[in-house]
Amino acid sequence: MFEKVKSFASSVKQKADAKMLAVPALATAVTAATSVVAFAEETGTSTLPSVAITTDMLTPLVEGVVANIGVILPVGLGLFAIFLGIRIIPGLISRFVHM
Repeated sequence: MFEKVKSFASSVKQKADAKMLAVPALATAVTAATSVVAFAEETGTSTLPSVAITTDMLTPLVEGVVANIGVILPVGLGLFAIFLGIRIIPGLISRFVHM
């Protein structure tokens, strides 16, 4: 029985070691791949139009976000209070009952 547990633990350790080596290698590969795009050739002439974003353009977006927060916040706080009450109230009751 002990040998099975020992072999299982060693296999888990080997898999964890393999993942610990794979993550930095993957991060290095992603960094190298994105740096190639960053040094792409610049011709000096841009085919993309320049866009100037003004505050008037952002006004509907900000109003929409504020309206959504105004609706979601009371509901979220109510649910948070319910979940917190379900978690805390039984503990308080049992604490005062056992006194």
